[in-house]
Amino acid sequence: GVDLVQGRSVTLAPENREDVAVLALTKDGRLLLSIDVKGHALLINFVRCAVLTRINFKAPVQSARWSPDCSWLIVSHGRKVQLWRTPTLELGWQFVRHHIFGGHHDDIVDVSWASNSLFFCSCSKDGGVRLWSVNVMEGFEQMALVEHRSAVRAAFFSADLHHLYSMSRDGVLVSLQYKLKGKPSEEDLRRKPLYCLPGTWAVESKASCQQPAQNKVMRCDFDSKSNLLAVGFSMGVFMLFEMPGLQALQTLSLGRDPLDSVALGANGDWLAVGSSGVGQLLVWEWRSETYVLKQQGHHWGVRCVAFSPGGAPSMKRGKSLATSEARLEDRGSSLGGRLLATGGYDGKVKLFNAQSGLCFVTFAEHTAPVNAVCFTPQGNAVVSCSRDGSVRAFDLLRYRNFRTFASPDGLCQFSSVAVDSGGEIVAASATGGKYAVYVWSLQTGNVLEVLTGHTSHVQSLFFSPSATHPGQLVSGSWDGTLQVWDLYAGTKGGTAEALQCPSSVLSVCFDPRGNDLCAAACLSGQVLFWNVVTAQNVGSIDGLRDIQSGRQWHDMFSATHKRGLKAGAGLGKKKASDGVNLNQHFNAISYARSGELLLCSSQNSPYVTLYDTTAYALAARVTLTTNRSLSGVQALLNSKNMTEAGVAFQQYDLSDSDADDEEANRRKQYRRQAEALPGVSVGEAKDQYTEKELRVWDVAFSADSQQFAVATTHGVFVYSAETGMGMPGAAGGIYGGEVSRFVPQMLTKAVSAPAVLKALEAKDLSKAMILALALNDYGLLRKVYESVPVMAIPVIIASVGSPLLPALLWFLSLELRPMSGTPHFQFHIHWVSALIDLHFQTLQEMTSGVTTARTGSTLEAAASVRSDVAALCLQLLVELSQRHAALAKMVDSNTYLLRFLGSVPAAEEPAEGADELPSARKRAAETPAEEAEEEDEAETAPSPKPQGKRKKKKKAASA
Repeated sequence: GVDLVQGRSVTLAPENREDVAVLALTKDGRLLLSIDVKGHALLINFVRCAVLTRINFKAPVQSARWSPDCSWLIVSHGRKVQLWRTPTLELGWQFVRHHIFGGHHDDIVDVSWASNSLFFCSCSKDGGVRLWSVNVMEGFEQMALVEHRSAVRAAFFSADLHHLYSMSRDGVLVSLQYKLKGKPSEEDLRRKPLYCLPGTWAVESKASCQQPAQNKVMRCDFDSKSNLLAVGFSMGVFMLFEMPGLQALQTLSLGRDPLDSVALGANGDWLAVGSSGVGQLLVWEWRSETYVLKQQGHHWGVRCVAFSPGGAPSMKRGKSLATSEARLEDRGSSLGGRLLATGGYDGKVKLFNAQSGLCFVTFAEHTAPVNAVCFTPQGNAVVSCSRDGSVRAFDLLRYRNFRTFASPDGLCQFSSVAVDSGGEIVAASATGGKYAVYVWSLQTGNVLEVLTGHTSHVQSLFFSPSATHPGQLVSGSWDGTLQVWDLYAGTKGGTAEALQCPSSVLSVCFDPRGNDLCAAACLSGQVLFWNVVTAQNVGSIDGLRDIQSGRQWHDMFSATHKRGLKAGAGLGKKKASDGVNLNQHFNAISYARSGELLLCSSQNSPYVTLYDTTAYALAARVTLTTNRSLSGVQALLNSKNMTEAGVAFQQYDLSDSDADDEEANRRKQYRRQAEALPGVSVGEAKDQYTEKELRVWDVAFSADSQQFAVATTHGVFVYSAETGMGMPGAAGGIYGGEVSRFVPQMLTKAVSAPAVLKALEAKDLSKAMILALALNDYGLLRKVYESVPVMAIPVIIASVGSPLLPALLWFLSLELRPMSGTPHFQFHIHWVSALIDLHFQTLQEMTSGVTTARTGSTLEAAASVRSDVAALCLQLLVELSQRHAALAKMVDSNTYLLRFLGSVPAAEEPAEGADELPSARKRAAETPAEEAEEEDEAETAPSPKPQGKRKKKKKAASA
């Protein structure tokens, strides 16, 4: 879901069995129905992101709608319409079917409700529109409209229910009017619905969209309050009409691909359009003709991914994205390594804000797939290499390509790129020719070195983060060796030392702790750990059994590790490798910032694994997706989905039988067949079957180790670590940000909500705060928090013990967020400064893991709730930086006004009977309403004693 107000996107944790076909959200935004292409549905509590129940409709569903009063649900079921009662807590969240309506001669395309939730209509591919009632009503007669000559796309009721509009596939709009017979009495109008009064339906008018014959209607939506109709066509055009005259207001083109979704919102002011062909989501404000949201993904999959670095260099004012001049989506992102760069097979490099999940800049200079991306250590540029034979550096302050590097030996393709720890040297490996590694200067663009020594393709590069070896570069090749180069040794071509591996090296990565340890993923399924200074192999991980590749639809055997073994003969294996799939390997690895975790991914596996680098053992395995619409997700395939010859049904092209628009689908198939090349499995030229295969290409850890990203053929998966504090749900921005999971830090008989309120009523603020932190309820915490006077803040914080400090850090970071907290910035600063002054040593010991008398059993308590103190402190720092950037921009834009207001002398209280101040003095002492509002936003919570205006202005200026 995308929050258009806060400018962020969230991903719901529940996942359907197959591709989602229909989404239906209740009008109050509480229940979400998600239906896949086979008819399996999930009922989700949208506020809590929890699955309430599951149901199988046992047929593909084209449309599903909740009634306006949220009491009923209608679902299209082939040629019939099913009416269900809304699941409630009293029903155990179970679906109860009320009635089934039939009468159409072909599949139903769309259903729509009347505003009184008593009637609904359905439209079908047979060209008919039918009107139904929820219950049997006296005087109501069912109606069928057969005026259309082609399939009807949608039908809508007017706000007064006197009109029924229907739009057909060929762009013809039919307007029906319900005419009453005679004049009904006021009692009948009050007691009976409109359609139960005597009357007849008549065709009032017909109109056409005036589009070419090949431009068919795909989707449309109607807003009854504003009488606006939005229509999306198969040639990438959408139009906005005013009803009932079908007068065109605006026309916009998104390309040549069909529009798959159209929706009107914000009382008809905003128009949302989605197209799967171009992978674009657009929200258009048609009155001002501006984009509210414009997002587009990579075509044909994401090849590489990288997080921006974090640390002090990115906090320099004027030289980072965290300045006051930066945009909202950029500020503070580079601080915690929350910028995400991706490179795709479409030759584009995109930058995302990992916190909001939205893309804010796209670089399209490459003309071939991008193989690798990386950030400079300062975080002010991103470097990418491509198969077009170029390595490009992009400036993140001006968003331009400021440097382009090419091979001096002629055109060659690059497979990997790396930047040294000083941000001065760029190295890239070539895929052919001399199998060389080219080294350039980032400042001048000149070639510094050409490193040759490998006898096969160089797959991966990485610079050492060690301060004692700043120019040390490690390259991994298909020849089975690791070459360690010292670029600062002073010899031409560098000095190389070869480390022999058992098989081809696919990925290398240095330990970020600077201990000269390097991990190398090999084709044999192993990860070897080398000390590059002593040239010793210090450890290894055998990941063959942990990878667990999925079975492709065209595979003739399962992907389990028991292949070839008879039942019951597991203990009698001759070799340990019997039955293990040896054709597996890790193709990408990445270290966490702490160096204690190593993230590994395999190209053919739907899992990513986390290993403990101390014990060389598996720590966790994360499942990327369980979508059965993708090939290579399951280890075992169900034989019922195969023909008698053992061929999976998914290998056959069955799209003609269930396509929504046969002509548009046929045109898409012709284009795919014209572009596809035999034997190509990636990129633009892959065939239709290969599009459904899941491939994992790259992984990356964020700078704070709280997020990691996985680049796949079906997008980027970003996972965040659970801090154990109960983070807000997906709908937190919609419902005020106070929706969070209940994760108490301590739970005893004395820790309860009544005990907190009782202590607050007795003015025992220290006890109330301690109990509220132990209960960890956001609403109670805020109530106690805002009741504390400014002078009592140090006393309250001093009474908080070390086991409750993680909960306090989490709460303060939420209060600093604009979307969930309060605007009393100085009040929050008092709390943060008092927390650092009184508990700095304790937080430092908790972060380092040292158990002292001061921490006591804090480490055990923190481990039990899985709270990461370092991550919570970093999160608090990020929120502070973002709020400071926003406040600095406001103050900078009002510098001279604040200087003038600060120079005005304070107004003295006039003596009794004295004359009033002169009008000029009064105008100088008064503050305009707009500036007062800005100052109030930056000021603290209101204190009991009023302060002078001069004092307020000085505080705002100091802030």
